[in-house]
Amino acid sequence: MQGTFIGFNTAGITFEERFLALLLKIKQENGSCQTYYLQAPVLADLLLILQQRFLEVFKRLQVQEDNYKEELIICNESLMANIPEVEMAEIQQPSPEQRVMSITLKPGETESILILLLQNEQICTLRIEDKQVEAIIIGIQQTLKNIGDQALIHYLSSNMDFLMCYTVDLTTQPNIDYQQHPQEDWKLNLFSHYLGVLYCCETDEGKKIVSGAVVKTSAPHLSELENNVVTRIIEKSPKLKAMHAELAPCQIFSTIIPSQPGRMLSLEECLRPLHAFYLEKKAELSA
Repeated sequence: MQGTFIGFNTAGITFEERFLALLLKIKQENGSCQTYYLQAPVLADLLLILQQRFLEVFKRLQVQEDNYKEELIICNESLMANIPEVEMAEIQQPSPEQRVMSITLKPGETESILILLLQNEQICTLRIEDKQVEAIIIGIQQTLKNIGDQALIHYLSSNMDFLMCYTVDLTTQPNIDYQQHPQEDWKLNLFSHYLGVLYCCETDEGKKIVSGAVVKTSAPHLSELENNVVTRIIEKSPKLKAMHAELAPCQIFSTIIPSQPGRMLSLEECLRPLHAFYLEKKAELSA
């Protein structure tokens, strides 16, 4: 099923005021409607895709200005005119078969093709034009605001600006005790570069680097955005969180790990540069 849609609507499915799923109802060009249910992890994937495409829209606006802005206005007006009605039964008795189990992205020049795997094992495709992205983001945000589940909003916002690849315990030298965090290639491709991070703590023996991580992000190196990323990595990693429960970092070091666009780095290509960076910073601390 190729989904080129002309309108959409969203609603929240909740239980005891806690989020269960987002209802996304799509109105297609032939007038038929399709309803999907997205639980938190899949919703996070959708928002990640939409956020990255919205950045492309913003870049295009800066180049094309008035012409593209007019196209966006026309697109938004068309979406508003074709909002499908959400029936009460779709909220109160959501169909398990229409639950989206996973999303895979096939990016295009001015659109995204989303391959949706449903619980009933049906595979659907949903085509989202870049001009439709802002309206969908606003629709989802409004639904989430109405639900008011702060834990959900925190979970979603924490999954937008980086992907965890590896976390490392550096107290076991010369061996490296690492944990891998597998990520799908399409997600990794949404971010620009790999970042190696080291966490230094005050110990009884002075300053020591005790842990590290490799993430993929688009935050500019040594920027405030990157600083925000590296300070949140520990919170997202049970391994690092346990290590730093009683030993808060006093200093954080970061370095870009070289990589080619579109190429996924291997375990060795991530951890070898991180270890070299560790040795460099360890020597500086000992000097």
